[in-house]
Amino acid sequence: METVAGRLRFFQIACLLMLLVTFGASRLARHVWAGKFTAVHWILSLAAIGSAVSGFTLQRRIGNRSELPRQFSANSTPFTRWRAGHIWRMWSATMVGGWALLLSEFAGPPFLVNVFFVVALLLLLAWTPGAVLAEAE
Repeated sequence: METVAGRLRFFQIACLLMLLVTFGASRLARHVWAGKFTAVHWILSLAAIGSAVSGFTLQRRIGNRSELPRQFSANSTPFTRWRAGHIWRMWSATMVGGWALLLSEFAGPPFLVNVFFVVALLLLLAWTPGAVLAEAE
């Protein structure tokens, strides 16, 4: 029988593949940076940083029942919150790569694009499921 940790590993691999696709797509289009950091570059950079940070902060908020709105906390269990937190963490790490792709498409600074791709890759590779809570689905 497939375990929840195994499913999360599968999701991690899917996110890694998605990150590789976005990296490849960013290399196909050769947009040249003009040497100016525009408002769009700032917005995309802040979005990438926000995605990286939210993976950790929102995962903890989801796991903490007291911080959830009342209508959501009544229907959730510790296990579903644990699983949702891990899914959110991996997806937000993948989105750092998505923001890097957009930054590349808007001719952002190549060093920053590469940093965001590396951060996304490290966040995905560093993820571990931790202690699996009761697997009652």
